[in-house]
This record gives sequence, structure tokens and C-alpha cells, in this order.
Amino acid sequence: MYAVLKSVGKQFKVSPGDTLKMDKIEGNVGDTISFKDIVAVGNGDKFELGSPAVQGAEVSAKLLYQTRDDKIRVFRKNRRKHFQRTKGHRQYISILKVLSIKSAIGEESFKEPTKKAPAKKTETPKKTVTKATTATKVEEKTTAKAEEKKTVKKETTEVKE
Repeated sequence: MYAVLKSVGKQFKVSPGDTLKMDKIEGNVGDTISFKDIVAVGNGDKFELGSPAVQGAEVSAKLLYQTRDDKIRVFRKNRRKHFQRTKGHRQYISILKVLSIKSAIGEESFKEPTKKAPAKKTETPKKTVTKATTATKVEEKTTAKAEEKKTVKKETTEVKE
């Protein structure tokens, strides 16, 4: 199910569970805000269009937090006049989570997924590596390298007369 709501001079298409970013709305974090100015409601094959609003339709959302949007840069320039000006702007915004949509077509709510408890891991005994075994491995490698060097030297040092 989806709804098209009108707020702060803009229209937003929302479904239950959607996160919505819009211009600042008055309210405290955690408040539930209901929107009554619903332009259209749809649910698969059913659709209802309001003129100007759908009667009895309502969208409720939870105010997650209020912040400021990313900075935009405004650059002005007049050619051949040596005029340049850069300004910046950060818009105040509200972040909302759509909880439910109610209308004559039907009602749909967002259900928070439940978190499963993590499965307990059975501890397997770790292999302990002793210094003696690592030392013997290192000695074996060094002796093998030394033998290779010796054989190479024997082959190259032979002089034929």
C-alpha cells in the first residue's frame, strides 16, 4: 500500500516502513505526526484519488531526528565587472519513519522486524603451538637453504684442466 501526501509545499509518495526526509516540521524527537492532507492512496488494483484530498485518509509517522541537510554552494558572477560572490546554505530538515497508512481502501502498518538472539558458539579447543616445534621448523628451513647453497657452490667451483 502507498499514499501520496502533501506537506511543506511538496508531495511525497510513501509506504509503511519508508524513511522520509522533508523540510523541518515542528515537534520533538520520538513524537508521532499524522498527515491528513493525502492526495492519493493505492493498493495494488485499488486506487483512490482525492479532489483535493482523500476523505478519511491518514498517514502517521514517527519523528526520528531533526538536523540540517548538506551544504549547497551558491556562486554568482558578473562578467567583465570583477564581481564574484560565493554563499552557502544548509536547510533544516526532519527525518521521519512512516508507521501506518489508513484509508477507505484499507489499512497497513509497519511492523518492526524482531531481532533474533545470536546463536551461542561452542568453543573448540585451540591448538597450542610450542616454541620448540616452531624452532625446529625454522632450523629445517635454514639447513635446507644452506644445503642448496653448498650444492650450488660445488657445481660452480669445479675447475676443468
